[in-house]
Amino acid sequence: MRRALVLFNQAMRWHDNLLLSEQAEFDQLIAVVVLNPDDYLGRQYGIQRASIQRLQAQLKLLLNWQQQWQQKQQVLHIRIGPTDLCLQQLAQLYGADTLIAAEPTAPEQYQQLLQSGLKLKLFDINSLLQHQLRPDLATLPKSFSAFRREREPDLWVQPPEQHAVTTQFHADPSLAVDTTALDFINRYHQPTAALFNEAAGLERLMQFIWHHQAVIDYKQNRNALDGDWNSSLWSFYLANGTLSPCYTWQQVLVFEQKQVANESTYWLRFELLWREYFRWQMRQHGRAWFSKNAFRPPLDFSSPQADPRFELWCKGETGLPFVDANLRMLLHTGWMSNRGRQNVASYLIFELQQDWRLGAAFFEQHLLDYDCASNWCNWAYIAGVGNSSARQFNQIKQALTYDPDGDFVRHWLPGKMATGSSVHQPEPQVPIQEFWLPFLQQLKVSL
Repeated sequence: MRRALVLFNQAMRWHDNLLLSEQAEFDQLIAVVVLNPDDYLGRQYGIQRASIQRLQAQLKLLLNWQQQWQQKQQVLHIRIGPTDLCLQQLAQLYGADTLIAAEPTAPEQYQQLLQSGLKLKLFDINSLLQHQLRPDLATLPKSFSAFRREREPDLWVQPPEQHAVTTQFHADPSLAVDTTALDFINRYHQPTAALFNEAAGLERLMQFIWHHQAVIDYKQNRNALDGDWNSSLWSFYLANGTLSPCYTWQQVLVFEQKQVANESTYWLRFELLWREYFRWQMRQHGRAWFSKNAFRPPLDFSSPQADPRFELWCKGETGLPFVDANLRMLLHTGWMSNRGRQNVASYLIFELQQDWRLGAAFFEQHLLDYDCASNWCNWAYIAGVGNSSARQFNQIKQALTYDPDGDFVRHWLPGKMATGSSVHQPEPQVPIQEFWLPFLQQLKVSL
């Protein structure tokens, strides 16, 4: 009898999931999810890989996925430990020789699968461009604009497919959770942690597109710093694989066909395509992305050295209110708007003169929508390494544009008593940048 493990990391969903389908060459399939503590409790550049909130959210997602399998009278194994070792041990228990999984983008995750020693059968279920649409990495365009132009105006992507759950899944219920996993769960499980499961992702998708129809004005509202319906927030679910990007794309298309197609609906698909481009760039260059200049030679993997300015930035105590407020929001909620991310990144890199990789590692620690390709490639994009040129932001100008009355800053920095846009005045210890001066003169006290 031939058996295979099916790893549901990055694939904890019932819709558009090829991992659930029949695998004709096998007699039985064994479902498993693995949480590697080093991916959360380990350190890079002296920074813990994940906050306790991100770890708790992932653990809650795994337990919820196991409950869904139990409701279907099926067994899902949860294992805690090094991914390769956990897979090897489970494969030995069941006599499996093959691993079926979602194809990862992070080089570290791909290496973990290789190190299991199992034959790999990977399905790229979290990309828009699958099968015959899959890009050739050797000829992948060096810029997003060129990548997009190759595909416009049609912008064909893989249509979502509904796969019936095969009857091949089989397991011994007594092996579902071992003592190592139980100990870890008892230590870190937090029932009140955020749950970014498939049901929540589909609900957010339907609410944003069909109920609130926030897609219609998305391009005008997407730069808001907060607000329930200014951002889609699909990133939480796309990042962990509980929401299919192909299904998401299809829903926007259906809305365009049935309701309205405008610049805003196009822009949502435009941003999904940006996410796609970063996935393929990460696969093209692999671990070179973590070099000081990304994949631009010569490669330099030496650890960046932080100074006290980085520590103040991490705590949202730089003295520049617009930057500090966005960082306090991240620390409190595990999320920050795209506009906020760009501004705090630019300030760290250009004004504080810190290595961009420190900021990327800090975001990895705290973002509940952390995605390896999106996070690290976006930081490199701002820093001007890899294929991109540097993108420096003027935080005072940005503050006047996106928080003109200072309400966002006062919310996250309640000690700030200044009224109106004057709340954006840098504190005395902050070196004034010359290109800020015309905009500092525009700061006003509200009457």
